[in-house]
Amino acid sequence: MLAVECDKAAGFAELTLDGAMTGDEYAKVISAIDDALQSHDKLNLVCVLRHFGPVDWSIWPKDLVFHATHRNWMKHVAIVSDMGWVEPTMKVFAPFYAAEIQCFPLAKLDEARAWARTGSITRAAD
Repeated sequence: MLAVECDKAAGFAELTLDGAMTGDEYAKVISAIDDALQSHDKLNLVCVLRHFGPVDWSIWPKDLVFHATHRNWMKHVAIVSDMGWVEPTMKVFAPFYAAEIQCFPLAKLDEARAWARTGSITRAAD
């Protein structure tokens, strides 16, 4: 399941992937992002990756077109996951994006949301 929640007024979107991804789910995400980009040049984004399941093959060419036509649309991107391969993969692809990207474990989802919205983290004293 791929879901999106947008705060269009704030220029913020949160995507959650938990299992398989269908073409209809992907289309709803792209529509929500495009709608938010009508009001903002760039969006702050949180991507919560709980479980990566099968992906409908029709999504891959659409995703390539999306990335080719949407350049520099992200400002802060928080990638939130406990899957061990996610952070190293993001480090490989981060230089291709004109965005500040940080990875967080699922236990720090609220911190990731705060960082994505503001670009800074206020940490409580230990």
